[in-house]
Amino acid sequence: MDEIIIPLNKKLKVKIKPTVRNIFADKDMIIALWDGEATALDDKSYRSSYSWYMKMKNGKITDVVAFLDGMEFSNIMERINVN
Repeated sequence: MDEIIIPLNKKLKVKIKPTVRNIFADKDMIIALWDGEATALDDKSYRSSYSWYMKMKNGKITDVVAFLDGMEFSNIMERINVN
């Protein structure tokens, strides 16, 4: 959250709108593949694909490993200064 989500959200006009491509479940592991789209503070589009690997226990997420488009993330982080 502190390293990716919060800094990214500060560079966007609105939160990312998700479009789920697929969800896979195997026992206590859920994998969500999705695309996100938003508008950055400089009015350029932000588009990225994500995969989240979520471990579940008693209906709650206990652990998450998430992957995103590193080039798109790097681009917006370098392009927009919010300090």
